[in-house]
Amino acid sequence: MKTINLAQSLAIDSQLRLPGSAGRILKNIRDIERIAPMFRDVGLVKPVPKLSMVDMNVAGISTRSCVTKALGGFIYVSAALRVDLLIEQNKLSSGATDSISELDDIDFEAQAKRLELIQIRQTYSLLEKIFNSAHSYNLILIDTPFFLARDMAPLDRHKKHKEEYEKTKKMIENFWDRFRQSIFPWNPNGPVVASILAERFSAIVSIAKQDLRTAEGRSQILENDGFDALMIKQLDEIEEQLIGIGDLRFINGILGDFTRTIAFRSHQSENRIEPVKEVQQGLIGFHFRSSRQGQIKFVQLVGDEPAWTSESLDIVASKLMALDMQNKGKAMPLPQLLGYQQLNILPQFAEFYRKGLHNAVKQNEVESGWLDSLEGEE
Repeated sequence: MKTINLAQSLAIDSQLRLPGSAGRILKNIRDIERIAPMFRDVGLVKPVPKLSMVDMNVAGISTRSCVTKALGGFIYVSAALRVDLLIEQNKLSSGATDSISELDDIDFEAQAKRLELIQIRQTYSLLEKIFNSAHSYNLILIDTPFFLARDMAPLDRHKKHKEEYEKTKKMIENFWDRFRQSIFPWNPNGPVVASILAERFSAIVSIAKQDLRTAEGRSQILENDGFDALMIKQLDEIEEQLIGIGDLRFINGILGDFTRTIAFRSHQSENRIEPVKEVQQGLIGFHFRSSRQGQIKFVQLVGDEPAWTSESLDIVASKLMALDMQNKGKAMPLPQLLGYQQLNILPQFAEFYRKGLHNAVKQNEVESGWLDSLEGEE
């Protein structure tokens, strides 16, 4: 039997597949170049005016958590950090900082989901402190979702996950009950609270595949955000061209410098988001990009039309783009970038906490034979 080594197999396969792969990518690029002008004409992709003069007081809340093994199980460290920046006539100065942290042991089951819930709860703790203070902001940025998606819901057998879910849900309900009327758009002079995420690239593609000539087809978009129903015929029969392009490649192709997508309703396409009462007040979002080389980001805002208008959404987008910074191929607003730099200490502190915990338990009157088997963790 004739054999072939791996290097030869890869070399042969690459030579056979290279022309086909290159041809498909070139076809995708040509399709995107044909479709992109249609999206602009209909209003699904919009240019954002650049700010020549930036004046704003902004707070950025960043979160992070990490897990490490300890004493036959796991411990976690989770923290949220707020960084304030003041920009006056394009001059930047740093402001106050605030933080909240949590350290404890954690089960293996549903670990990632529990930590995500803890980070959301910590974010809301810092938001509460902001709105209980006398300090005023134009823009407050967070890096966690506003509400709880279906995939965060716990299984009945995961008791601690369930407790964390209910605790976080209650905190979200209390926050919006107390402070909704202080936040834009309910308070025209209040701060905008924006959640900056990197997800949902398929949203604008799925919207384009709807029949936007019908009320049902337009139910996901904010029609007051520059949608042009007279140009809708251009989108007829584009679904075939969208097949095979891929959502990420497509949105990278249609978003250029200082552009954003039309705002769309996030809660319309979700099967379940909690708390239901708060979600019913509206949850919208759009993708934006500050430069062709920059990373595309997704921003969520609470509320709906007519309170949110195309002009107010453009103002939010232009402020986010003014704050956008590139760091190791990733884009993020400057206050959150500064926050993440400080949060890099968490893994080191988790290791310090693990050693302290191990020593504290070892000094206790616990059966030495059981502890000896854990020495390998040192």
